[in-house]
Amino acid sequence: MKQIDAHLHVWSGDPAGYPYLPGTPDGIARGDAEFLLELQADAGVDGALIVQPIHHGFDHSYVNDVLEKYPDKFVGMALADPAADDPTAALQVLKDQHGYQGVRINPGLWPAGQSMDGPIGDQLMSFCAETGLVAGFLIEPSHFGQVNALCSRYPETRTIIDHFGSVKPGQTQELKELLALARHPKMHVKVSRFPVSSESEWPYTDMSDTIHGLIDAFGVERLMFATDFPHVVAQCGYARGWQIADHVTPSLTDEQRVWLMGGTVMKLFNAWGN
Repeated sequence: MKQIDAHLHVWSGDPAGYPYLPGTPDGIARGDAEFLLELQADAGVDGALIVQPIHHGFDHSYVNDVLEKYPDKFVGMALADPAADDPTAALQVLKDQHGYQGVRINPGLWPAGQSMDGPIGDQLMSFCAETGLVAGFLIEPSHFGQVNALCSRYPETRTIIDHFGSVKPGQTQELKELLALARHPKMHVKVSRFPVSSESEWPYTDMSDTIHGLIDAFGVERLMFATDFPHVVAQCGYARGWQIADHVTPSLTDEQRVWLMGGTVMKLFNAWGN
């Protein structure tokens, strides 16, 4: 069984060579690809989906170089710029020249006064459908209705909701709305960023009911586990971050665990030797 981390970031330790976005705090945590590979080797992790980090903004140079250097280890998800004259132009270049297979859609970057399910969202979803790119949503529960509208208009677009959709334990109505998105057959959910979603300490077992609700609604074949490196290193450590699933879903069958810990993301992105 291959273990694939379905969501993480990498950023350069050389801001002179790969500039950070203005306003990035001084002394940010180490997040380079070589550090990640060391941790993955120790944890028995075979590869990862890299999501373009906000520290580099829309400058994908560092992730481009990482993808080129380690093509068997990593797949890239680009960050869409919804304020660009044509948000799809840069994405097309990243796909064609650097092999990106996904697009992160972050409503927090939308122009003021515009909704994610407006014209820009339509353009991005249509583009993903036409190119085969996977659309990943970094959202909160207040955005579930907009995601539902987009997926209803573009049912052929493969989609992912990151980080449980920011649903926390005890948010029964928000969880109900998240589970309702299972009506879209090509929708997936990342069970990720546990230290932020949880209200308890490692191993964050208060997320168990949420995950089992997702399994019942989506099936484990549409769920994927992720650590959210490098943030997880300071939160609980990479190796312990990878062990979370064994504690919050101890009743998983071997087959279900194969899907959750790598099978789903391997199938969705047709990568890592799938």
